Amino acid sequence: MNISEYLKDKQAQVDRAITDFLPAEEVRPALLHKAMRYSVLNGGKRIRPILCIAAAEALEKTATDVMKAAASVEMYHCSTLIHDDLPCMDDDDLRRGQPTCHIKFGEANAVLAGDALMIFAFELLAEDGNAHLSLELARAAGSRGVIAGQVEDLAAEGQKPNADLVEFIHVHKTAILIKAAVRMGAIAAGASEQELEKLSTFGEKIGLAFQIADDILDEVSSDEILGKPAGSDAEQDKMTYPAVHGLDAAQAKVRELTFDAIAALMDLKRDTSALRDIAEFLMNRTF
Repeated sequence: MNISEYLKDKQAQVDRAITDFLPAEEVRPALLHKAMRYSVLNGGKRIRPILCIAAAEALEKTATDVMKAAASVEMYHCSTLIHDDLPCMDDDDLRRGQPTCHIKFGEANAVLAGDALMIFAFELLAEDGNAHLSLELARAAGSRGVIAGQVEDLAAEGQKPNADLVEFIHVHKTAILIKAAVRMGAIAAGASEQELEKLSTFGEKIGLAFQIADDILDEVSSDEILGKPAGSDAEQDKMTYPAVHGLDAAQAKVRELTFDAIAALMDLKRDTSALRDIAEFLMNRTF
């Protein structure tokens, strides 16, 4: 498999679906819908929905079969990015190489656009009709999931490096949603308990590896490559894996977690080559 072509193809499918799902810019209130579309349709890598699709494909379903679930994960993710960028949170001016939502549309409209995207994600799942998918996203998103990670991340600014704290932040702020994306694809495809367990382990491991890799890239990359301010973690005194363990240990941990994720797929009597290749791609990414 050519993983670059696979990712490009799935990204295009997800983008087309999201374009169709979201209200048109002309729908009143037009400013809100412009802000929503601007914040989602701005060149994201779509890793989470692609993982959702790849998990479903491993169980012999198609992207079309799980597209609402995949799109819902991405819309929720984009809502968190809007909120993360706000002046009261990380106060970032650049996202995916473009001005952040609050810079483009104002702070109040950015808050509302993020809220609306979050609600729209669950609207899509309700239309899909599988309550298990809604429950999966809600558990990953709420006060014991992504929001918990964000709260602890904000509270950790300026604190001394703490291994337990950085693990909690990374697992909840990032890994839990990536794990949910994989699980939602598997659930939508009718996975058995054993299959769901193995795919859950895969999602959890690559989710944590993904965030540690982000920490590393923030230290070693540039604004132009990342599409957002490089070095912002250090400037804001964020609790990161390299800050706690050092850069070499962080890079080693990304490799270890990726290999563990791939190992979790080995017992599945399914074609998991796309998932494996995505994991390896993420391990070696430079953006």
